[in-house]
Amino acid sequence: MPQYKLHYFNFRGMAELTRLIFHYAGVAFEDIRFEKSEWPQLKASMPFGQVPVLEVDGKPLSQSYAIARYVARQHGLAGQDDWEQAEVDMYADCIKDFMILGRPMYEEHDPEKQKILMNKFMTETMIPHMLVIEAQLGKNGGVLVGQDVTWADMACYSFFSFVISKNPDVLNDSPNITALLARISSNENIKKYLETRPDTDI
Repeated sequence: MPQYKLHYFNFRGMAELTRLIFHYAGVAFEDIRFEKSEWPQLKASMPFGQVPVLEVDGKPLSQSYAIARYVARQHGLAGQDDWEQAEVDMYADCIKDFMILGRPMYEEHDPEKQKILMNKFMTETMIPHMLVIEAQLGKNGGVLVGQDVTWADMACYSFFSFVISKNPDVLNDSPNITALLARISSNENIKKYLETRPDTDI
């Protein structure tokens, strides 16, 4: 088994998906977390000067979704054939778009401006895409692709579990997404991880 070391800040952010994949698959890895104050001293040592970075037997891999995809493929969570892998990538990239487009909303500290950004994000981006995800889960037996959980489902879990921590009512009309979150939360490895995961805002 390779030796994995995942480098990222001490919050969920763009590394949480990979952490969840490792835990769901039951694969040991070193979760190297650091504070923002430490970043200036570490930045130069990271490819592209950014994190997350995954070391695999000492070899570095950067870019959050390249890392997540690699780990998922190594451990059977990326689809059963080329077409399924492409579909998994499609849904995972949809979730990544959510994260990128929603970031300004959570970085805004003015309550009125945040409300405006939230309404715009929900009506123009999130609700239309949620309808597609909700319908696919219903049509495909509770997972997005194939017959088993893939990293696309893990991406869905990671994103929406964060969203409902900020907006508890957002999934009121999405029973299939809600069921997927419950399914992944009930995994024994995930339960153990959540019990010990540092409590952070993001």
